[in-house]
Amino acid sequence: MNRKLFGVLSVLLAASILVTACGGGSASSGEKVLRVWIQWGDNPQQVQELFDKYTAISGWKVEVTAPIDDDKILPALTGSTPPDILVLSGGDLVKSYHKEGLVDELTQAVKDGNIDLSDFYEGPLNMCKQGDNLYCLPWGFDLYALYWNKDLFEAAGLDPEKPPATMEELAEMADKLTIVEDGKIQQIGFIPDLSWDHTDLYVAQFGGFWFDENGNVTVNSQPMIDALTWQQQFYSKYGYEEVLEFASGFGEYNSPDHPFFAGKVAMMVDGEWIAGPNYIPTFKPELNYGVAFFPPPASNPERAGTAVAQGTVIVMPSGGTNKVEAAKLLQWMVSPDVVAEEFCRNANLPTSKKAAENPCFNINPGFKVFVDLAASPNIVPLITTANTSELYDAFYTASEEILHTGADVKSTLDAVQAKFK
Repeated sequence: MNRKLFGVLSVLLAASILVTACGGGSASSGEKVLRVWIQWGDNPQQVQELFDKYTAISGWKVEVTAPIDDDKILPALTGSTPPDILVLSGGDLVKSYHKEGLVDELTQAVKDGNIDLSDFYEGPLNMCKQGDNLYCLPWGFDLYALYWNKDLFEAAGLDPEKPPATMEELAEMADKLTIVEDGKIQQIGFIPDLSWDHTDLYVAQFGGFWFDENGNVTVNSQPMIDALTWQQQFYSKYGYEEVLEFASGFGEYNSPDHPFFAGKVAMMVDGEWIAGPNYIPTFKPELNYGVAFFPPPASNPERAGTAVAQGTVIVMPSGGTNKVEAAKLLQWMVSPDVVAEEFCRNANLPTSKKAAENPCFNINPGFKVFVDLAASPNIVPLITTANTSELYDAFYTASEEILHTGADVKSTLDAVQAKFK
């Protein structure tokens, strides 16, 4: 699971006075203004320029504020001047927000805007659904796949053009790709939670998730036990402290010293943006690497092409005062041309199938693997409920105990399950 996407709801509690400080636009009196807040944004000027195009065709000035700090979102939603459109980095809190009456159900807005839901990839769209209700719309999304270093494969006597076909084969290859000298790890084949927890991907490969389709917690199910047991072996084989000590020397994620870029880790799970222009082509353009769908267990080849859709979502705050115009802006934001323009620039996957036909998404061979993966019938949504944040906080603590200290898998997960009966 991408831990960047899962904030703790409690840290969002702040005085509502922050809303005044961050709220209303600076537009002159009488000017028609829509306010859009975006939780992410490495290039706010580029995003503002995108929305200026909407101003040109609609006459409504769009004021973009990006990036918005996490701790300003809840005060804005509960205050008197929320933004008209809010773009969140992930959907984990959306159902909690709706339960508290802070964001709108969007079925009517979709109908009024004649938004074609069939153009959305099912995985990210289903992340926004609960039954017949629709609480958000995906706007660009992320998938995770397997990256491997072809030069390190060749040096280990492995075929550099053949990534592992099963999770069992991945473990075997990781052993061959690990170098230990004088009791110290010099190179490691695979670390399952680099650069954050990816249990969502692994448990989906084993046929389960944290929740069932009805929102019941299933954190101690057999697929969860299998997923954690599979991960634990990559620490236990070489020693928990030894692997952690080796990992403590890794460089920054956004740098040439990233452990995969630097040749310290031979295989890793990561997202499509790593193949995009701001990562490998910038930090390590000479890297000889491949990307492949993450392999399924040998017992379940039918799960090939399994991945978990997550990423950016759009919500309409319930306290917004420009509902009709916000719905029109929402329609424009999710149109194929706009989706293609924004996510070609930001190296994320387009949520629109029509947008995915844009040639810009196929220029980079590594990125194209993710575009192909997006069309897989085995893409599953990131299942969330009103208590998602609390569960993930408890799970991540348990996961670290299991992976980093060798805690018993079943009893540790049983203890988490017991908290959420």
